[in-house]
Amino acid sequence: MTDKFEAEILNAIKPLLVPYLEQSKSHKFDVRPGFIEVICQQDDSDVTGTTILQMSVDHDQKQLQITRLNTPGIMKGLGLGKRLIKEIYISAKAHGYEVFVTNMTPGFYERLTRRGARSCSEEMVQINDATVLA
Repeated sequence: MTDKFEAEILNAIKPLLVPYLEQSKSHKFDVRPGFIEVICQQDDSDVTGTTILQMSVDHDQKQLQITRLNTPGIMKGLGLGKRLIKEIYISAKAHGYEVFVTNMTPGFYERLTRRGARSCSEEMVQINDATVLA
């Protein structure tokens, strides 16, 4: 189940990411049991490598945590972060998993709580059916 779950989450978000990732110098999907990461290299510079999305999965607790979400350059300001969270939530919920977003900036935390995410701490929210991600 574990490898299949991570692969399903990745397949849910790939269509949102690929059009942007194809415009970058290179990109990589790292999927292992309990871990999903998307990295892109924006150009030839050594300093433009960016982790776009990182998630950890606790199969015992049936929880998925989005630990990093970054929309660099051409991905910024398009609502991509919210759409990614929505697709992750839909896929995870279908398997009975809870979804949390952690390690957020205060501004992103405030935006998600205003959109209905449940506050768990000052840096973590739980995504739920009431969270408006459209």
